[in-house]
Amino acid sequence: MWKPRGMDQTNSNNHQPGNMSNDFYSFSQDTDNGPKKKTKAVRMTICAQVTGVALFCLGLVVGLLIGIYGFNGTAKNEVIQSGSSPSQSKVVGPNDINQTKSNKKVPNTFDKKHDHGHSHAARDPVVLPTPTRDFHGHSHGPVDSHGHSHGPIDSHGSRHTPLDTHAHDHPHPHPSVDNILNSPNVEATLPSTDTGLHKKPEPEMTCVPCRWTNPIDEVTEPELFAPINSTEMVKARDALYRDGIITVKPGQELGMNESYVQSMYLFPPDKAAALEYLDRFGPFPGRYVTATVIEGAKKEPQLMKYKVGPLEGDVENIKVSPLLKTNEVPFSHRPYDAVETREVILTVMSELYRINPMMQECFDSRSPYKDMSVMPNGPFIYNGERTSRWTAGLRGLGDKDFDFLNVLPLNGFIYHGGQNFSEWRVYNIFFLNQGPFESVDDLYKAYNTTDLFRIQYPKGTRELIKEITFPKRHPSQPVRPHSERVGAKTVEPTGPRYRLRGHTISWLGWDFSVTTTQHRGPAVFNVKFRGERVVYENALNDIGLLYSSDGAGQDNIFYTDSTFGLGESKTAISDIDCPAHASYIKSVMWSPRGMRGSEMLTICIFEVDAQEPIYRHKGDDIEVGMRNRYLVARYPTQLGNYDYLIDFQFHLDGKIVTTATATGFIQASYYNTISQFYNPENPERTPFGFKVSNDIIGPIHDHTFAFKVDLDVVNEQNDFELIHWKYGNVMDALRTVKKENATFPGYFFHNKTRYVEWEHVKNETEIDIDSKNPKFWTFVNNNAKNFWDVSRGYRLVPMHSGTQNIQDDHPEVQHLSFTEHHLTVTKRKENEQYVKPIYNPANPKDPDASRKYVKDMVDGESIENTDIVAWVALGFLHIPTSEDVPMTTKVTSGFTLKPMNFFDSTAVFDLPSHAVGVNKTAYDEEPAEAPCQFNTFSVQG
Repeated sequence: MWKPRGMDQTNSNNHQPGNMSNDFYSFSQDTDNGPKKKTKAVRMTICAQVTGVALFCLGLVVGLLIGIYGFNGTAKNEVIQSGSSPSQSKVVGPNDINQTKSNKKVPNTFDKKHDHGHSHAARDPVVLPTPTRDFHGHSHGPVDSHGHSHGPIDSHGSRHTPLDTHAHDHPHPHPSVDNILNSPNVEATLPSTDTGLHKKPEPEMTCVPCRWTNPIDEVTEPELFAPINSTEMVKARDALYRDGIITVKPGQELGMNESYVQSMYLFPPDKAAALEYLDRFGPFPGRYVTATVIEGAKKEPQLMKYKVGPLEGDVENIKVSPLLKTNEVPFSHRPYDAVETREVILTVMSELYRINPMMQECFDSRSPYKDMSVMPNGPFIYNGERTSRWTAGLRGLGDKDFDFLNVLPLNGFIYHGGQNFSEWRVYNIFFLNQGPFESVDDLYKAYNTTDLFRIQYPKGTRELIKEITFPKRHPSQPVRPHSERVGAKTVEPTGPRYRLRGHTISWLGWDFSVTTTQHRGPAVFNVKFRGERVVYENALNDIGLLYSSDGAGQDNIFYTDSTFGLGESKTAISDIDCPAHASYIKSVMWSPRGMRGSEMLTICIFEVDAQEPIYRHKGDDIEVGMRNRYLVARYPTQLGNYDYLIDFQFHLDGKIVTTATATGFIQASYYNTISQFYNPENPERTPFGFKVSNDIIGPIHDHTFAFKVDLDVVNEQNDFELIHWKYGNVMDALRTVKKENATFPGYFFHNKTRYVEWEHVKNETEIDIDSKNPKFWTFVNNNAKNFWDVSRGYRLVPMHSGTQNIQDDHPEVQHLSFTEHHLTVTKRKENEQYVKPIYNPANPKDPDASRKYVKDMVDGESIENTDIVAWVALGFLHIPTSEDVPMTTKVTSGFTLKPMNFFDSTAVFDLPSHAVGVNKTAYDEEPAEAPCQFNTFSVQG
């Protein structure tokens, strides 16, 4: 046995001050032979010890460097997640309770393939520590939902084991070049060597505030298309009062026997005068208001529309001119407004209160006034009289908001045609589809004396629906991992790249004006790209909905939202409707009760980083691309249960994308198990929709968005052409260009081919999407050619759309006629401004143009080389499902206006782009900003 000589007690006398070092490194062997080769052994020992010390020091330095790099890298990328703290609340999901307990041994099963497709390397069983939960309620324990051990959770929120060097949920070997090259898809997995992915991390930089520019420019000229402002509304109101047209003063209570202004909005300027002003320095056409007046104080009450203006001068100089004929719209055919709706609801409520014991027993209601709501349903004309249907419901959204979801099996009619409320009556009442009962008294008598089917909601129902109807996070559901962290957001490091001048916006070659009206909603006017007009007007006109349901008061409900005030918006929800950096533009809504306008921030403007290329190509020697960005003018609005987002998007390549998005609550129907439509074999399905909650069905319906699109491709002299995408013989294709003496070209490999055929449309027309026979809808200017001598144009590309299938025998087909065709092309006329009137004319077939529906505008006129309008009607069919309760997530429809030979080449190469050529020569690059701290700047224009 070898042992250090200096530690040998028998040689303790060798420990002297002068020679301890030498003696310590001498060894002796416990044999009789004595020490051998002492000098050589000492040298070897010294070398080994020095080498060990050197390796230890090197390892220490490397370890420190790795630790510093890991700490800085994590901090720089801001992925460190706080651990649990005794002072922070814990969110624990029910699935977390059954996690693996402490000290449980995990079998050695990691060499098997598991059902989620991952292969794990075999290893010995390990004893895992007691699982813990962080402050998010997430388990740090040993077993995941698949039953696999993954060890503790690191600061990135990922589980790791000794084999796992990545932020993966399962142990994997560290990827190496060999691993990648052995992949079956090397091209897809091998990182590029020239993309900067392997660069060393840059040192941390101290962020400074980002540079920012204010986008607002001073308005120096009167605005032609801006919404009517509050000052102009007051002038128009005073002029109407001056002429004795209205009888109500500000602050006076409104009544049905008074004459008052129901709505005010911009009267569109004459297009010829507008273009003279915009293009040829002509006189300003003036600003006028359209005032809709309920003339209840007249001997023969009626609805009348007036043109009031010009509004630039004093009230004394303002003229008031009627826009309708006397009694063209009788009092009974006027649109709804808040004044009348309030009285309708109160009238029905007072009748239901008379049978309050029945309401308490059936619906867990204290009283109709406290716990129930009444929803008037369209149409509001029945048998020529002003009669509406109504449906009762519970209040799941509080006392001020309509609850269209928690409907009750209680419906009826209300006549509200006269000005005397005592003449209004509630009748034709249905309870669980039993009826009709002539009055609430008849219903109550039958309820107490006959074998009427009854219903009884459990006690506590009214409180329960408040809990489940309000859209909020469910505390009973486990929190999604990392959902507490801030999500991705777009920023503008140097401030907006657009400019705002009142309601006129400029951005990277685009110029347009944005506006809105109280009944119709948002629009953009005078849209130019690189100084050339593309669109004169792109305006939402109406939204049509038609419901089908098994329920009295719910069947065949239809809405045309312009009647209810499609443009009566509310202030946008900050950072939800629009990003935090958006700029807001004001619009003004007329308040009949306040007799004035209310300013609101309703239109938001912002640039979008689509986080994708608008074009790209990567070859062996070249690498080019441009990041896709576009500008959005967005108008959020709400009407009853549905909310809408209307977007006008302006793209770098000359495209204009218009979208309409629906969200909000569905309008439900009661789930009636005693109905003839109830099928006990499939009780959850009905011919009118699915059961989507305890007592409700999601009735089938549609949403059709109608837009007026007045394209001016270069100028007003445009043509409409269809390009048919066809299939046939080679000779069929040849005959499209050579009608006579055509011979088969022998160089074709097959006698079958696809080809296109042009159709020049001469007269006004109606077109539907036909997926079996594709057509390109193009609007061209045959007087203006591009460099290649091709007519410049734009193509209208519809998104996928539902199709209206009601026939002419439907009672409401006239009001929904704008939903029948996806595209209608007509000659533009000043007296054909909208897709339909907002009111019901006494005679819908009256030839007067001011009352025309779009179907009546198609009368065979020529649309060649003239100013034409595209009436676009697109939308979707909706079969609500359980995922629509409590809220319907966004569903979008719309269309794109796409350049069609409008330019000589791709229209983005006047912008900086990423362009790297042969030998890595950088020809161009998009602007870049040094790291900086972005602060939200929300601009109000």
